[in-house]
Amino acid sequence: MKVSDLTLLILQINAAIDSGECPAISIGEVRAAIEDRSLLKSLQDKCGRKIDLSLHLSGGITGFEEAYEDAIGRIYDAYAGDERRKWGVQNQGLCLALAWTNEIIQQSVGDVEVKP
Repeated sequence: MKVSDLTLLILQINAAIDSGECPAISIGEVRAAIEDRSLLKSLQDKCGRKIDLSLHLSGGITGFEEAYEDAIGRIYDAYAGDERRKWGVQNQGLCLALAWTNEIIQQSVGDVEVKP
């Protein structure tokens, strides 16, 4: 799974949050979708045209969906219940999906120096 594919997903989730047009998705709904290994499909179903995950779901990015569901499942197994304390998220499921996708990047990349 490439970092650029994850950052594209973050941009899509962020746009869905910013539009305010995606129906409210609870943290419980996100947790349930992670347990079912269907978070991406669930987000696409719930947000419809407000989020474009076609590349992530259609195989446009080979192997992404399976790798992502595995990675977010590991974060869920380790941190579910600590969302507010660790990431400051307590209300919106989309915000949790955003934070945990960012965590996948942080865990896989580590410290990267950005040059000015």
